[in-house]
Amino acid sequence: MKKSDKKFIVILCVMAFSCLISWYLYFKVYKQSDTVNIHLFPKTVKGWSSEELIISDYEYQILETDNAFSRRYKTEDGKVADLFIVYSENNRKVSHPPEICFSGGGFSITSNKTVPLKFDSAEIDLKAHRLNLQQGRFEHLAYYWFKVGNSYTASYWKQQGLITIKTLLGKPSSSALIRISAAAFKKGTPEVEADLKEFIQDIYPYLREYLP
Repeated sequence: MKKSDKKFIVILCVMAFSCLISWYLYFKVYKQSDTVNIHLFPKTVKGWSSEELIISDYEYQILETDNAFSRRYKTEDGKVADLFIVYSENNRKVSHPPEICFSGGGFSITSNKTVPLKFDSAEIDLKAHRLNLQQGRFEHLAYYWFKVGNSYTASYWKQQGLITIKTLLGKPSSSALIRISAAAFKKGTPEVEADLKEFIQDIYPYLREYLP
């Protein structure tokens, strides 16, 4: 066997070993604890008061973290917004695209667009997925996006890339999924959309503080 052939075989073995290690690290169940408890996220925000919605033990198991909550925020004049947040400092897998959960929950996705979310405050300039959902004869509307350190993105794959890059650079690479939704039972979709955007604007200042 030629010397160059031996080197080539060694390189292939090293690459194969590296792939196996990477595969194991990606699919193992993470046991590291977060130092941030997102259950401390304010339950009352600018006139919105909330009640906890149940996340089952099975759902926590799928998320691979209990650092998640689901709440229904309401105002006295009848505005409603459901907020779901899952967060991890160590596990890049906790932030799944919500389309999977909605489809599994019996929702039909009739529209899925990436849209800008711009508000009066120049500080807020987000891109988010906007989902129109149908369950039976009722329509629902949802927005979601991801947070990695201080960066926001609507793209799941960009989120994964940001985690990798920030980790390699030694920067904060915690990840979170922020999902906000509401049902159009009593209101039309435009009114529900206005309510959700108002809620997003009201909670935005708290995202950096409670999801570092």
